[in-house]
Amino acid sequence: MLWIYLWYGLAGLCAVVYAVSAYRKKNRMGIFTGNMFVAAAALIIVYAVRIRADAYIAASVWTSIYFICMNIMLLAAALYSFEFTESRIAVFRRKRYLYPALCLVTLLDCAFLVLNIFYEFAMRYQYNLYSSYAIKYMYAAKPPFYLHLGLDYLLAGITAYALFIKTVNVPKIYCARYRNSLIGLVVLVIFSYFYMSGILKLPVDISVPIYGMACPFIYWNTFDYTSKGMLNSTRKMILEYMGMPMILFDYEGYVADTNQDIRNLFPELNDPNKRISMMDFIQIASFKELQDTVTDQVFEWNNPGDVGEKVYQCDFNCLRDGKDRIIGHLLIMKSLVIERDALTGLYSKQSFYANMENIVKQELYPITIVVCNTNGIGFVNDVYGWAKGNELIRRAADLLREGLPKSSVLARLDGSDMAAGFIEVEQEYADRLFQNIKAQYRDGNHMGIATDLEYGIAVIRNGGKSVDDAVKEAVNSMRTKKLMSETSQKSSLLDSLTQTLTESDYETEEHVERTKEMAVKLGKALKLSDAELGKLELLAVLHDIGKIAIPHSILLKPGKLTDEEWEIMKTHTEKGYRIASASKELQSIAEYILHHHERWDGNGYPGGLKGEEIPLLSRIITVVDSHDVMVHDRPYHKAMSKEAAVEELRRCSGTQFDPHLVEVFLQVIGDEPDAARGAV
Repeated sequence: MLWIYLWYGLAGLCAVVYAVSAYRKKNRMGIFTGNMFVAAAALIIVYAVRIRADAYIAASVWTSIYFICMNIMLLAAALYSFEFTESRIAVFRRKRYLYPALCLVTLLDCAFLVLNIFYEFAMRYQYNLYSSYAIKYMYAAKPPFYLHLGLDYLLAGITAYALFIKTVNVPKIYCARYRNSLIGLVVLVIFSYFYMSGILKLPVDISVPIYGMACPFIYWNTFDYTSKGMLNSTRKMILEYMGMPMILFDYEGYVADTNQDIRNLFPELNDPNKRISMMDFIQIASFKELQDTVTDQVFEWNNPGDVGEKVYQCDFNCLRDGKDRIIGHLLIMKSLVIERDALTGLYSKQSFYANMENIVKQELYPITIVVCNTNGIGFVNDVYGWAKGNELIRRAADLLREGLPKSSVLARLDGSDMAAGFIEVEQEYADRLFQNIKAQYRDGNHMGIATDLEYGIAVIRNGGKSVDDAVKEAVNSMRTKKLMSETSQKSSLLDSLTQTLTESDYETEEHVERTKEMAVKLGKALKLSDAELGKLELLAVLHDIGKIAIPHSILLKPGKLTDEEWEIMKTHTEKGYRIASASKELQSIAEYILHHHERWDGNGYPGGLKGEEIPLLSRIITVVDSHDVMVHDRPYHKAMSKEAAVEELRRCSGTQFDPHLVEVFLQVIGDEPDAARGAV
């Protein structure tokens, strides 16, 4: 009997050791795995004690505890399998209900087994003097006992089902870890069934210690299989899908591994029976630029064949161990031919950056970058499908090719974003080109869904701005403009705010539209950047957004405000600042909203800023908004004539308004000829 206890003791110790290792993972999977191992250790120990039971009552107690431990272990195994397989099966989706339900049923069965010790209504015991079993007090099952067996087989079945579903639904190279667990579970259940049914005439249940001995395998299968067992398969996949020809030479200088890309370039590598050395390969490829084989090198190779690109950059690397000894060589070949986007035929994002950076190095200033995007493409994808959405993207790309100079660099960036780069082109010219393309795109839409093209422009005038900075500036400008577009999903925020503002104040949609139009005209006369023009347009609509937090009794009061009411009214700039700052889309104009009531002489609010301390866009809105208020009726005053408004602007020039902006604005509205004269 000693060998039996030794075997069980080692199995229990093994389960405890790996339970500790699992808990040390300090994650959810580690906890569920450790729980299962602890339950297995308890089962093994209790079974060993049960074997030693020489008294009737001891046999009754330890047998019931053994079946309780079996319940707990199978429950822990079921919960482990749910976590291990990350089940998405419908019956397993509501884990927060399933887990407590299984635990409750198991707890009830455990209570049922405890009661059996006193009443023996599920099992009774008898002494078998001539039995070949190590357990002399054998139990005889009564009908209620089969409820307990049913629960155990249910838990085992759930575990097997989760593993089976995972096995058949994952790719073949990944299913082994789940298949191995499933096979192991089935074998254990079969052994346990054969023993309990008496088919196997063995002195002890051999499936019990196997639970402990299986812990190292389960631990490895749970935590180490992906990183170790999958290494060879994933390595081969990476080599085949990396998209670049690659060849690896071993320590002796012979070909150790290749991928399909390099075998296409050099058919000699396809013969598995031909042992090719590194020197043979260098002669086959005619690598004239490769100087030696003991240093890392980068060189170009012109492909004379018909397969593959024509020019490659070759990275030749010496692989070294910790003692700096060469243990192999790796050659990776990268195509230098400009890559194209498969959908649009435009340059890829990487190629666009490479081309534009080369242009910047040549200092062919001004360099203008435009980023455009198709509004409403997401809605088209939802309604008509991705194929129709892709058709719109291709149409936009075709319009860029047809409507832009041949010297421009065109590319698809991310999603439906496309970019155009121009050499020695100013913002105004690029703006006219894209206005025309935008009109063509809009007029050619016959889908019944409103779609549009929006764009942003950035100009590089010196080395102080990188290509990446310019692209980001153009993207931000485009996104700001999208807020103003009726076909963009981003415009819903602006629509909501402007509607709230017009309902709260005496501001009308006509006033907002006039202010926006005139502000953009003044901004263009001042030669603002496209990004600043986008912000200015948005500011013209939302500069008074803080008024939605001002009481209507003050906003709509026809007479003069009291001092107390005026102080409340003045807080609308700070309230507007907080509203804009809370929105990612409006943060860029928050500061301008805060200061749009500052005065040139420093007597404005809320900061008392003076002169050019006031942000330029705030100064512009002050002039434009004030003029529109002057020439249109309000509850507290009648509209002035155009001439009177001009005189009022001149009178307040240098005190309330920036004098330079007043002069340019008067030119813009036609008071004086040569509207752009003096613009900066």
